[in-house]
Amino acid sequence: MALGLSAASLPAQDALQTAVQLDRSYEQRATGRFLPPEEAIRTGPVTYAVTLGYGIEFNDNIFYQRHNREADWIHTPQATVRATWQPTRDSVLSIGTGVGYRKYMDHSDQDRFYVTPDTALFYDLPVRDWVITLYEQASYSQDVLSQGALSGVPEFSRFENTIGFRALWQPEQYVLAFGYAHYNFVSEGKRFSYLDRASEQVFLRLGYRWAELSQFGLEVSGALTRFSSDLRGDNRNLSAGPYVIWQITEATHLTLRGGTTYYEFDADAFTPRDRTLNSWYLGLDVRNRLTDYLVHSLSVQRLVQQGVNRGPGYFSDFIEILSAQYRAT
Repeated sequence: MALGLSAASLPAQDALQTAVQLDRSYEQRATGRFLPPEEAIRTGPVTYAVTLGYGIEFNDNIFYQRHNREADWIHTPQATVRATWQPTRDSVLSIGTGVGYRKYMDHSDQDRFYVTPDTALFYDLPVRDWVITLYEQASYSQDVLSQGALSGVPEFSRFENTIGFRALWQPEQYVLAFGYAHYNFVSEGKRFSYLDRASEQVFLRLGYRWAELSQFGLEVSGALTRFSSDLRGDNRNLSAGPYVIWQITEATHLTLRGGTTYYEFDADAFTPRDRTLNSWYLGLDVRNRLTDYLVHSLSVQRLVQQGVNRGPGYFSDFIEILSAQYRAT
């Protein structure tokens, strides 16, 4: 059970966010929390997790528009299945899918089945003080809430895939991490096809560890994004700033990062000139384990993400987002 706002995947400052997600997944694999418990359903080396759920939601603006808002109650039964296989000590393959139905009480024309496939493949290769990770993560989503600039639509279907590598070197008190990723974004249908794009992402981190699980240092990330449509101009971005990862107590963990980010946008169909953006980013994440079964966290982020809307008078290259989130699990 999750209380509060659920986490959403934000295609913001692509390279930095990819690196942060890799940190979290590597931590889970290193501590064994990525794998299901021993009492889970098994078929040979494959472990299954099956979940049945039901949700009820009241939404006062189901089309996410400023004027003429329409409200409705939405019932959502769902079933999810995830299969996890650890072919070697250093690799994990996870394949999952969810199937559900959204039933609108007053807007039956919006009723629909949905499928949410999610696949992740990680291979960690330890070489002396190095750990080299090869990975691929694919997901399909329809939610609109993580795309704050959309309005007038109840869903936004898209497929996202990230493939790349990361190298982590931790000799004694020092930390060196760098990586490369290729990211693809493909929307379903023609309405949002102008958002289809590919990104090349790079990341570098230099740090110093004053304890086994605590470190500080500097991280730099950058990305080159190419859109498949001439309606959107290609862009490049670079972010740089300090970070702190601090295991305050055995039960409390803090991550803090911030810095400056710079974007260059090429000319497009609506703005026949190049443009730039100088902005800043912030990330704060505090997690605390109250008991063996209860964990809660607070997250505050300020990010820059790719713009969504298009057309004369309401086109945007980018969106600057400030969000706060509390979760209990």
